Amino acid sequence: MAKLSDLIPTLAQVLPMPEQTVAMYARHLREARLLSTGGRGPGAAMMTATDCARLLIAIMAADQVKNAVRAVETFWPLPQEEIITTVDLPEDQREDWAPLPLPILDIMMPDGAEEQSFGETVAGLIEAVRLSILTETMAHLTDANLRIEIERRFHTGKIAFQYDEDGRGYPQLAMLARFYLPEGPERKRIEAESYISGGDAMISFAVTHHTINRLGALIRT
Repeated sequence: MAKLSDLIPTLAQVLPMPEQTVAMYARHLREARLLSTGGRGPGAAMMTATDCARLLIAIMAADQVKNAVRAVETFWPLPQEEIITTVDLPEDQREDWAPLPLPILDIMMPDGAEEQSFGETVAGLIEAVRLSILTETMAHLTDANLRIEIERRFHTGKIAFQYDEDGRGYPQLAMLARFYLPEGPERKRIEAESYISGGDAMISFAVTHHTINRLGALIRT
């Protein structure tokens, strides 16, 4: 198992970004007790999939380090509004989609649960790498790709999984999960805002399975 002193340089390398910046995000989360804490040195807390997911989401969702805690508090609980697979599509729309492997569905909807929060889902993907479930599943698929995306200004998350099912030479979408703010005044306010009013800068931040694999492998050791 890895400690925070291992997690910080790993994220800094894979994203990539300055290690000092990642450490500042981590400090804010630790002070808010959003990361596992313990002593120093040998007594330092071991990082979990939840710790990894919280630090990753803070970096993805906060446009400034000082907003790290608020970013996690906003994006972690985003409910899953929909998850689309071939099962959910009309038959005439399934041609360009690939069937979703059962292990991926189990990660996204553990124990048959109808929905997980965005943060729980990201943590679940990291944990699935730690257990070798996600990596082994993807290893048997052609051109498999997992993408996790946060849209900062409109407070949404998206997770997509695709692979080349039958040798078409390009990956087909197998799953698309979307996470939104629950219905309420804040969601109405954001949806009423013009998309172009804030410009294109600092809107979306996405990572792929390469980042998830590094985090899961880190806490496996």
